[in-house]
Amino acid sequence: MTSTAAPGPRYGFVDLLRGFAILVMVETHVVNAYLPPALKQGSELFFWVAFVNGLVAPAFLFATGFSLILQGRSRWDDWVRFRPPFWRQLRRLGFILLVAYNIHLQGYGLGWYLDNRDNALVWERTFKVDILQCIVASLLVLLLLAIIVRRRSLLPYAAGGLGIAAALVTPWVWARDFRPDLPLPLALYLNPHKVSLFPLFPWISFVLAGASAAHCFLRSVEAEAVPRYMKRAALAGAGLIAAGLLLRSVPWTLPGHVDFYTTSPLYLMVRLGCIFVIVALLYRCEARGAGAGWLGPVRLAGQESLLVYGAHLYVIYSLLRRQLEPVLGLEAGYAGCLLMSAAIIALMLPLARGWHALKKRRPRAVRIGQGVVVAAMVVSFLLL
Repeated sequence: MTSTAAPGPRYGFVDLLRGFAILVMVETHVVNAYLPPALKQGSELFFWVAFVNGLVAPAFLFATGFSLILQGRSRWDDWVRFRPPFWRQLRRLGFILLVAYNIHLQGYGLGWYLDNRDNALVWERTFKVDILQCIVASLLVLLLLAIIVRRRSLLPYAAGGLGIAAALVTPWVWARDFRPDLPLPLALYLNPHKVSLFPLFPWISFVLAGASAAHCFLRSVEAEAVPRYMKRAALAGAGLIAAGLLLRSVPWTLPGHVDFYTTSPLYLMVRLGCIFVIVALLYRCEARGAGAGWLGPVRLAGQESLLVYGAHLYVIYSLLRRQLEPVLGLEAGYAGCLLMSAAIIALMLPLARGWHALKKRRPRAVRIGQGVVVAAMVVSFLLL
């Protein structure tokens, strides 16, 4: 028996959060690729640029966890009973994972890997965990939690508790080298090992926080008390920011690798607090219709974030850095980075809009196209 439940409504502030995150991610990658090291060292301006850019991944991950629970409003029974929507969800995650690792191949095929099979750096570069791998693994954990707890009302407690635990054990996990005891692809999911950018510890905490927040949001929807929920979210966010900064002066630390900006649960609190405040602001903008004209393209970019993610990486690292390097060079100041970011964003917005329209008008053709892309990835890897 398959579920006939209609999908739940889309909440625009979630798409806006993801949309702003993916567009600021463009600027983040441009700055990482082009801003000279001399402008980064000891610069107060770069500190604030880095702080804002450091909110991109947490916001994206938070929105991912939030969105999955919104989907679970109509698909929960299908997930916990392994009905077709559960397998379709796994298929989508598998496609994202395939895209994620295909990006790391950088055009190399099976023959090249066989020739370099003893080169540890090759395998580390291939299996490093970026944002897409982290998203897939985190959502699999959420689905597993749903299957374990069975009751939807218990999920926020399970997700919240696991998120707190993951944040608290992060310093200990980062102090361990798991590569001698675990396969390299699995070890790189646990801590960076000087390779991964987004290991599960502590990044899964943002996904789990988003899941817990989404459950509370849906309860406020049922109670017709969403504005009150958003006010409380903003206040909770301000409290998290204040607590994270004030507790930094406490003269004790967790055991393991201690660094405020990478492993500390306190900095996680600061960033999570910022996200709560941003979510409340985006909801208020949407509710009041502020900026309705220009927020629409941002919302669509959030809905088509996978396409924007892959496309902007290609533009920056393949087109600009490689093919146009003789013209543009490999360094640019703040003004150059800003202009380059604006140009790429201006390209990504209509791309997202066009893809979104095509998916609505020709859904079957899009699914066939995605299958062709997957087949092309596999065949090109095997033949090269």
